[in-house]
Amino acid sequence: MSAEARPTRTASASTAVWLVTCREIAARVGTRSFVVGTLVNIAVILGLLFAFGSRDGDAPPVILVSGAPVAAFSTGSPSGGGTAQWETAADAAEARRKVTDKDADAALVTDGDRTRLILRHNSPAAARDAAAAAAERWATSRALQRQNVDEERLHGLVAEALPAPELVGDPALGGTGLGAALGVVTILFFQIFGYGMTVAQGVVEEKSTRVVEVLLATLTPLRLMTGKVLGIGAAALLQIALFGGSVVVAVRFGHVLPATFPAGATMAAAVAWFVLGFAFFAFLFAAAGSLVSRAEEVSGAVMPVLMATMVPFGVAVAAAMDLEAPWVGVVQYVPPFSMLIMPLQASAHGAGWAENLTAAALMAVAAAGLAVVAARVYERSILRMGSAIRWRSALGSHRGPIAG
Repeated sequence: MSAEARPTRTASASTAVWLVTCREIAARVGTRSFVVGTLVNIAVILGLLFAFGSRDGDAPPVILVSGAPVAAFSTGSPSGGGTAQWETAADAAEARRKVTDKDADAALVTDGDRTRLILRHNSPAAARDAAAAAAERWATSRALQRQNVDEERLHGLVAEALPAPELVGDPALGGTGLGAALGVVTILFFQIFGYGMTVAQGVVEEKSTRVVEVLLATLTPLRLMTGKVLGIGAAALLQIALFGGSVVVAVRFGHVLPATFPAGATMAAAVAWFVLGFAFFAFLFAAAGSLVSRAEEVSGAVMPVLMATMVPFGVAVAAAMDLEAPWVGVVQYVPPFSMLIMPLQASAHGAGWAENLTAAALMAVAAAGLAVVAARVYERSILRMGSAIRWRSALGSHRGPIAG
């Protein structure tokens, strides 16, 4: 190599990596598949939110009353997420019609000392609970009146005897909240999975078309691999940001999942864990892609890495069943399981900064170690054309011939 060429080859590492990163971002974000895929995924996410999201916190159930004053049922009525909206119906027929047409969620129709409760099969749980509780109070009051019981005094004695609530243990999300957190983790996992494959396919594409030979005339293999991983990772982060923005808009203006959706800090922590998880696996995907020379061989080359990515997801799903289990408290610090379990812990049990930073430090060290191993495989394989190279051969101490 001439003295004039050496400065180009050994130019600033940060500049070289930055140029490759920008090239990859432009190549990925500007494609039709990225735009269409992003829009389709946003539509799916919003559809799921509006289909299964809870609206109880913002829209109190409407309960009709016929045959008795509304005040006889509505006084002190609980309704889960908020106070029920009580309205009067002219008769039982009108109450039934409005509940059937979804103009009301439930109806109480009285006839003397008897009460009928009218519900739809899909009436909200808050409406069912509020109407049933109101009917029980009304029936109890009528029975006490027939027994000449002083209701005011009775209620006072009951209020004095009621137990005061005592909260123990760590605050945790209910099933819906944990399900939402698990949904976020699942999306992040599939982003790692999908964009890891994109890294491998990009490496094979450059190798099969021999574009990599031109790039390596001015770049070291490590810088080229690092820039590719960073660029594709940035495209993945942009897509995640668009997903998150659409969810925020749905929560803010569509009033879905107002109380159970993971908090903003938890969402930010999940994205940070995605970055660590992507760094952990992306270099391995790049190394796997460098082992083959044809696009049809990619699936076989990356299979060990794909299997390795599936294991943490399976463990995270098992951990979600009981996040307080002793084994979960240990595994949550072990890379790469921590990238999916820690976001669940942060969402469900409020895992603090100390736990997250400890697990993140261990994850970063492990990712750096794997990057070194992947760089070794990539450097020894990227210019070798022909049949697929085995991992063991690429990791061996003998460098072997490199075909031009």
